[in-house]
Amino acid sequence: MTQSYCDKNSSSSPQDLSTSFHCRENVGSMANEEANIGIGDHDVIYNILSRLPGKPLLRFRRVSKHWNRLISDPYFMKLRSRRVILLTYTRPLVVIDDNDENTYYVTRIRHHLQHTRVSIVGTFNGIALLALYDYTWLEYCQLILYNPLTCASKKLVSMGEPYKPLDGYVFGFGYGATTDNLKIVRFDVFRHLKQEVFKYDVFDLKTSSWSKPPQYLTEDFIFTGDKVGRFLNGVLYWMITEPCYRILALNVKEMVFWKTKVPYELMYTWPLLGSIDGCLCMINSGIDVGRYDLWVSKDQGGVEISWLKAHSFTIRLEPHLRNNLFLFYILGNGKILIADTSSTLLVMYDMFKDSYKTIDLESCRGYGLHTILPIEYVESLVSPSDMC
Repeated sequence: MTQSYCDKNSSSSPQDLSTSFHCRENVGSMANEEANIGIGDHDVIYNILSRLPGKPLLRFRRVSKHWNRLISDPYFMKLRSRRVILLTYTRPLVVIDDNDENTYYVTRIRHHLQHTRVSIVGTFNGIALLALYDYTWLEYCQLILYNPLTCASKKLVSMGEPYKPLDGYVFGFGYGATTDNLKIVRFDVFRHLKQEVFKYDVFDLKTSSWSKPPQYLTEDFIFTGDKVGRFLNGVLYWMITEPCYRILALNVKEMVFWKTKVPYELMYTWPLLGSIDGCLCMINSGIDVGRYDLWVSKDQGGVEISWLKAHSFTIRLEPHLRNNLFLFYILGNGKILIADTSSTLLVMYDMFKDSYKTIDLESCRGYGLHTILPIEYVESLVSPSDMC
């Protein structure tokens, strides 16, 4: 297993940043090699560069003008389509690039986001929407667009303290009929007509403004899990309890809410909500249960969701990894992130192949991996300023 750590502001050479390809040459020799290959041999260069992790790839844009144009080409980035995982609550932020059976890269991003807490709201086109909670300033929470690959950011809006500060806001990020109509949904508990309700409103990125007036939902349920909506096919989904587990859904285009049931077997088992191959899915996440079931929705967008038990599996780990584990995220390729809450070990388990690898996130020490929010996305060179 190869593990590479890269800091954005580090002085590491290109050979340190591409160990899996045994690139021993310096930048000057790479330029000479490019001349020997010939500009016409695009397939060779494409094949080499498309396999590199994001941070070394950005450094290699300095090799020549030709490489800079090639790497900056949107078609090349789309062809590359590397899915990576961003972890927050850490300082610095952490990106895991897992695109090979035996190799992974952990990139520590040193950034200026020195807030008390960083939470992920969602992603779109390689850009992450982050909520920055700062307990030392009057601007309690800021929403920003952030590109983890280039570290470029754009501030959207600042918000005051929520009604219940310890609970914070509940967010969702998605779009309606078209992808150029991105919206942020915000929930806050609010005192209204002598009772507590959920006040919700919508921030439109196109107009950079909140919808008026805010709407209300009766507070007869509680948001659970990481309190971030999962966006699929025009609908946002949140896990709630009332008191058994259910799903709150929102059609982003029509702004219509409804509640739908989870599989009966998961109503009282602390289910984990996610997506796999573009479909909504759920897994019973109690690690001491032993046996797990993957449930996949047969249809989406309707008032009632039909569930199909698609796979059953048992997580088999070495003895020293069987204690203090917490299943907390489903990746789109069928892998599950499991945290060792007593250490900095992260287990990436493939539920279909019954195999796993461990990743030591030393930079997360002191945070508790079970409190870290991950999100999966495809890297891009899109600027946050181009999204609104």
